[in-house]
Amino acid sequence: MKIGILGSGPVGLTLGKGLIQTGHQITIGTRNPARESLQQWARHQGDQVAIGTFRHAAEFGELILICTSWIGTQKAIESAGIWNFKNKTVVDVTNPVDGKGPDEYGRLNLVIGHNHSAGEQIQAWLPPDASVVKALSCIGHEHMLLPSFQEGTPTMFIAGNNPEAKHLVRKLLHQMGWHDIADMGRIEMSRNIEPLSVLWAAYGFLNNSRGHAFKLLKK
Repeated sequence: MKIGILGSGPVGLTLGKGLIQTGHQITIGTRNPARESLQQWARHQGDQVAIGTFRHAAEFGELILICTSWIGTQKAIESAGIWNFKNKTVVDVTNPVDGKGPDEYGRLNLVIGHNHSAGEQIQAWLPPDASVVKALSCIGHEHMLLPSFQEGTPTMFIAGNNPEAKHLVRKLLHQMGWHDIADMGRIEMSRNIEPLSVLWAAYGFLNNSRGHAFKLLKK
């Protein structure tokens, strides 16, 4: 599949590498495609990856992943061209935090509050026939691929309005090593998934850890 990734930070590059390894072609969209470190990364990955603008990535992708910082997400989408999202599955990996990092107690600040969510906002910014699926927002980028923990297999929580889009995202997650995926329902459930990033970051801050994840236990 051709996949466009908006964002060239650690999350975008980690997911790009994983998707290349599973046989997909990707284009990374970024503000500065000529950046040498990014070009070096692309050369190391091989000919299945290209670096371009946000618009190049959105045009290229049959499926699009949004991996930008929240404060830059709307501008990245606008730069990509709203029309380039029509009839596509869009994976929202963002968390609506202010980018200032944790406070003295390890808490991140959700700038969008608890009565709205990044997943819903992105769905509203895009054409009605674009299908947003919330995924990969409750884990650090170091463990987005082939997640393996001594205490078991972590759970990935997803949400979205289109069952076909969620089925496609589940297939991608399986390819990336996620075998426990919990479908939490419609995109409004992003309001409950996104705060897990606050809990994840607080535990990491208090315990000097990035090697932890969430697990939904079933009986």
